[in-house]
Amino acid sequence: MAQVTISGTIKVVGKTQDVSDKFRKRELVVTEPSGQRPQHIPVEFTQDRCGLLDGYIPGDEVTVTCYVNGREWTGRDGVTKYFLSLSGNRIEKAGGGTRDQGGYQSAPPPSIADMPAGGGEDDLPF
Repeated sequence: MAQVTISGTIKVVGKTQDVSDKFRKRELVVTEPSGQRPQHIPVEFTQDRCGLLDGYIPGDEVTVTCYVNGREWTGRDGVTKYFLSLSGNRIEKAGGGTRDQGGYQSAPPPSIADMPAGGGEDDLPF
């Protein structure tokens, strides 16, 4: 399954919708700057991933990782159509922690500048 990453500003954080007893979804719309015409990209979070959107509001700068899903549908008239959707898997605030499908939050790894200076006898030789 193809995976894409979208970076932009949150335009809409939808409410969780219970579609059936066993299925729920929540929509996020991210506006990605693209020249004169910004792209408003809907991403659907489902099941346990709906909670990943808690705490996010319109205006937040985010990076969203999602899977590309394609479907085929044939209507009563015999015409076959194809549809694409983006299924959200992970969301991260710009410069902040991440939330993935497991619901864990983590800060970005420390940079070299944040590491303590060496010089002790226990330092590795490389």
